[in-house]
Amino acid sequence: MTDRAWRDFSRSFRTDGLPKILSSGVCLAVVGGDGTDVDVKQAAELGAMLLLDKPIILVCTPGAVIPSRLRRAADVVIEEWHPDNPDAQDRMAAALRRLTGESAHG
Repeated sequence: MTDRAWRDFSRSFRTDGLPKILSSGVCLAVVGGDGTDVDVKQAAELGAMLLLDKPIILVCTPGAVIPSRLRRAADVVIEEWHPDNPDAQDRMAAALRRLTGESAHG
């Protein structure tokens, strides 16, 4: 059963996740929780982002524990992010502009 689950995950990652990362100019990773639970899908995505030298925006939910090495690997860390917070939205837009080289007016 475990071998089948890994095979299915690997196939899904190669056909869905990896092409998205390859085609992205900037990658986004969302971190939440206390840092004690490892999400295998997120770990694979972050590993691919690093191996492909993609710029990474690390978006952290309120109260999230961010491992120090992950923080250093990210190009931008947006802490205390919530989609309903206008300040958080502004910080996200500024990070995207910075990493894509776009001006404030596109």
